[in-house]
Amino acid sequence: YTRIKDEIRIDQIEDPEAVIYVPEQFEECPVTELGSYVLAHSAVEEIHLPPYVRKIGAYGFYECEQLKRIYCYSRVLDLGAGLFAGVPAVEYLDITEFPGERSCLKEMLAELRQTLRVQLHQMPAAASEAAEARLIFPEYYEDSVENTPARIVSIETHGCGHRYRYCFAGRVFQYRGYDELFPHVQVQEQEELVTELALGRLLYPRELSEKFWEHYLEYVRENWKTAGKLLIQADRMQRNRVSNLEPGKLPWLVDEVLDQTSTNLADQLGELTGLAQEAGDTEMVSWLMERRYRLRTAGALQNIGGTQTAEAVLPADAVQGTDRSRFASGNPEIPGESQRPKRKRRFEL
Repeated sequence: YTRIKDEIRIDQIEDPEAVIYVPEQFEECPVTELGSYVLAHSAVEEIHLPPYVRKIGAYGFYECEQLKRIYCYSRVLDLGAGLFAGVPAVEYLDITEFPGERSCLKEMLAELRQTLRVQLHQMPAAASEAAEARLIFPEYYEDSVENTPARIVSIETHGCGHRYRYCFAGRVFQYRGYDELFPHVQVQEQEELVTELALGRLLYPRELSEKFWEHYLEYVRENWKTAGKLLIQADRMQRNRVSNLEPGKLPWLVDEVLDQTSTNLADQLGELTGLAQEAGDTEMVSWLMERRYRLRTAGALQNIGGTQTAEAVLPADAVQGTDRSRFASGNPEIPGESQRPKRKRRFEL
């Protein structure tokens, strides 16, 4: 490392492990910069940057082919040229923002064209849950098409990811613009990705208006089975998988999203139980079975209560002509039969 006045620049990290936590300070001076080629050609998979880092030098992560997750603060505004050259696997960004300060989100998104799952946190740590957002930025790529006779080369863009990366006013991210693009991602992306995007906005509704809340909610209700599968997978997330969903959210889907008045709710719970069994999620299997049992019990009691109410509102003549005559007879299976007088038998020895 190099000491520049009262700040530290890390020039090289030798023999890096799969997960790296860059220290906040050396020699009682804050680490504010990573030098050029600081992690080039390494097998690092996850890197955590301290809050004082403002700059990463050119080709800092050059050919880090296994780098998947980056945790940083919004103050990393100076990204060197070719920072992510030869880095195809990055799929997760975790950025902590400082209120009133510029954010590096726009620069990060411009450098990475693959599908990105982004978690945005607001400082201080005591901020409410509404200050957190979990977003998905789909993939996009550009293709050059040559018109040989006219000697014209045109560039075609595929995927809606470039639209999502333009949701900025200056450097400020526009959540409304992000939500307005939901119809585009529904058409161009797979159902699982769209469902995860909708779940992320519903579970962490930072600056989410009522209008778009309804749009996301309607989509998740229509694709409840895919949503349940994703939430069950989040309970048993493997190290090599990345998701914006946290474990333990399946009860939220059942109680807050599914229609509690639907006659198909018991069947939906049964299918979710099967998915949980296939995934080996025993905790959710127990919860779903108990929830289904309570639903059926409540339905049975409701049916019994409905029968009693129907009998109670019958006219007096009808009751007298049916139930009373039935119970007045000696044989309850023959309604209307008159009651016969009982004869006493005498036994003589």
